[in-house]
Amino acid sequence: MRKTTILAIAYLPYYLNDFANILVTGYPAWLAIDYGQRFLILGFLFFMLARGELTKADLGLVPVPVRRFALWTVGTVAASMVYLYLSEFVLAPYFPKGALGGVPIDMDSSLFLLDVTFGLALVGFSEEIVCRGLTLSTLKGKVSTPVLYLVSALLFSLMHWSLSAHTLTDAFIYGLIFVPATLATGSIWPATVTHFLVNFVLYSL
Repeated sequence: MRKTTILAIAYLPYYLNDFANILVTGYPAWLAIDYGQRFLILGFLFFMLARGELTKADLGLVPVPVRRFALWTVGTVAASMVYLYLSEFVLAPYFPKGALGGVPIDMDSSLFLLDVTFGLALVGFSEEIVCRGLTLSTLKGKVSTPVLYLVSALLFSLMHWSLSAHTLTDAFIYGLIFVPATLATGSIWPATVTHFLVNFVLYSL
């Protein structure tokens, strides 16, 4: 199977999953759908890996020397937190209100602690393996570097199509911020750690 076909199949559940943001209002049901589609995507990718259709490098699942990992992770986290502050405390009032759907988070639910720990780690890993790992390895060498950045960020942003203009913009900017570390290290781990931390902070606001 061609890598571009694998990439398209991996993205499809993410785009379909946003219908749950519109149609599902119960927190447990929403979590079941969201987690289910993420495990489906990961299962598909690891099946392709086991078949030899993909390599670990294609998915960004390669080890990084500790010092290099630390430097790129700290740099990516710092850039992300600067943007997070600007977005949430400076720019937020200027975005149009309204969204097609939303995430029905229930902070009083017994599931919330699971979601804010394991769930956010699953989100970071499952999205980075597709949006940075597979996307960059598939398109690198076929398009220019600026286009590579834009396509990766745009595909990542559009995965949140049911949410607000603010969320779509944030996803696009974070998508741009996460690319350099992945290209420089060949690994999704710095971006995955950063992705988790960004979401954790946003959940805490």
